[in-house]
Amino acid sequence: MKIHDPSRLQQIVAQARELGQPVYLLVIATKPCYIKLASLVKELRERAVPALMIDAGQHYDVVLTGAAQEFGYLSEIDVFLDIRGTMLGRTAALAAQVERLHGYLQEQSETTRFIPVVSGDTSTSGTFPVFWYLQTGIRSIHVEAGLRSLSPFAPGQPVSHEAVLAQAELPWRMEPDEPFPEALDSRLTSVASSLLLAPVGRNRDSLLREGYAQAAIRMSGSLSADAVRLAGAQGGSDQLERLYPGLAGKRWLRVDLHRRENMSPARLNSVVDALCWLAGQGLPVIFILTNQFNFAQERHPEQQFRQRLERGGVQCHPLWPSYVDVIAFLRSPACLAIYTDSGGLQEEANILGVPCMTCRYSTDRPETILDTRSNLLIPPDSAELVYRAVLHCLEQGRSGAWRDLGRSLYGEHVARAIVDHLLETVSIQ
Repeated sequence: MKIHDPSRLQQIVAQARELGQPVYLLVIATKPCYIKLASLVKELRERAVPALMIDAGQHYDVVLTGAAQEFGYLSEIDVFLDIRGTMLGRTAALAAQVERLHGYLQEQSETTRFIPVVSGDTSTSGTFPVFWYLQTGIRSIHVEAGLRSLSPFAPGQPVSHEAVLAQAELPWRMEPDEPFPEALDSRLTSVASSLLLAPVGRNRDSLLREGYAQAAIRMSGSLSADAVRLAGAQGGSDQLERLYPGLAGKRWLRVDLHRRENMSPARLNSVVDALCWLAGQGLPVIFILTNQFNFAQERHPEQQFRQRLERGGVQCHPLWPSYVDVIAFLRSPACLAIYTDSGGLQEEANILGVPCMTCRYSTDRPETILDTRSNLLIPPDSAELVYRAVLHCLEQGRSGAWRDLGRSLYGEHVARAIVDHLLETVSIQ
């Protein structure tokens, strides 16, 4: 555990003690946290709410954590826990670091309450609140609570082209174990939390069905809306055009896959073949080489995933390091549509009015399909299915799967609303 600036930390704790307020421990874990929590860091600081920024270290690669520097709050991080290792190894290490952190904070003030604020469905968010509760008896605050995956497709059965196109009219069922392990992490986070901040009504309804009290739930919107606004305010850079000169002058389908369940040879072959067929028909396609995809290549070198994509005319790009550039691309005429398995990109596409297709059998953002038509599940069931469904969506455009583009579901000024909820809850207590 590393303390960035002990004197600043001590000042924050002393301020809270003098005011009789708690100190919020804003826990940052993965790439989406670095992006989404930027506006919350700024809001807490601007309103002088006593808070410490805790970097768990679940993601530590500079490409994954660069948003902290991009949004100008890297120097605001107070504690680095430096968690490393496998999923189970990180869990054990986090338990030990939570105990150390609690001991250190107790040395600063034995009377101050330290309340974790955790975001999303990461392994850190799923375990930090549990460990903190076991250590202190204090429950956490869960930002982005109630994400639950739903699917319109029959389990274990082939998915038809007709079912993909008609999915919004089909009955949807809960998928309690998808995605893995995020589905479990989301539930664990809420179990050890006393305030649940739900982005949309479906998230609130899921929590109520599971037995959480209405009084413990607040509607907040999604911090993705703030992140998109912050990125837009910074404009874009010419970095992508410098790195990839062929980007301008065409309209691209941007594809990125990182879910563990999509890294099997069967699923990747379905996507790779379909993208090659699309590129062969003249569709400009960018494929982002995520870390998980690169690991899959290393595990299955005989499949030659990347080589086949490049031979088929697909442009393969390393992870784009700048979130501002990603958003600038999504806003630009160069972006025709996206095909992704990212929950965050499903939100960002809705916010920006970008046509989205999701490479999954289920989604924890079903509102983007059922409450507004800005997204469509196209699972990697077969190359033919992916090819036909993507081609159909692109040909139909706004008259088909994307007829509600431009109607954002995720609110605005979300960090402000979250801080209001934090202060309201403290005043009630």
